[in-house]
Amino acid sequence: MGKQSGLQFRDRAQAGTALGEVLTAQGVNGSCVVLGLLRGGVPVAAALAQRLDAELGALAVRKLGVPGQQELAFGAIASYGSAHGRYVVPRVYRQTLDLVPHADLLDVETRAALELQRLAKLFASFAPDLNGRTVVLCDDGLATGATMRAALDVVAQYETREIITAVPVAPSKLIHPLAGASAAIVLISPPDFSSVGAHYVDFSQVTEDEVLQLLRTARETPHADGHRS
Repeated sequence: MGKQSGLQFRDRAQAGTALGEVLTAQGVNGSCVVLGLLRGGVPVAAALAQRLDAELGALAVRKLGVPGQQELAFGAIASYGSAHGRYVVPRVYRQTLDLVPHADLLDVETRAALELQRLAKLFASFAPDLNGRTVVLCDDGLATGATMRAALDVVAQYETREIITAVPVAPSKLIHPLAGASAAIVLISPPDFSSVGAHYVDFSQVTEDEVLQLLRTARETPHADGHRS
């Protein structure tokens, strides 16, 4: 795990390849499943999976943003197959919510749940079996860690062999393994973290069409263990 600041990745694909190099060196191989968190995590996961010659899938997540401050998450929800997960940021980190009407928070959760349902349905065919396998959960970076924790809550409901979280960048306070994961791989973990996007030259929005193309291309590629994405 690095603790370097001021470094940038060219794009998500380069970041995923770099993660793949680290995981390969640690003995992770193509028998694992690499799951990208929708949407920005999938380009990273696709490059990582290609480096490992591993199966690629997508996991639906939605951040629960504070009304008026959408980048500030008070939690997240996730879905994969028949499993659903939820994470709420501990109260000590969300004093801001005291100023938000309860009805507004419920509205955020309702809208997020509907969007999560849509995403899960759209990408349902890109959900490899996780039972008995090592799962690598991948995103383009962590800010609060809420979406990754919700994803872990989902994957922990399966009989996996091991769960590894792998992200290019995260605050130094988040580099330790998250609850439910046996290991956390972080390439850049600056103590003065400002945003995930600050560590990419190209951090343009990832469209659903781009994600679908990456997943379809990976599915057409046979892997060393005989699985297809």
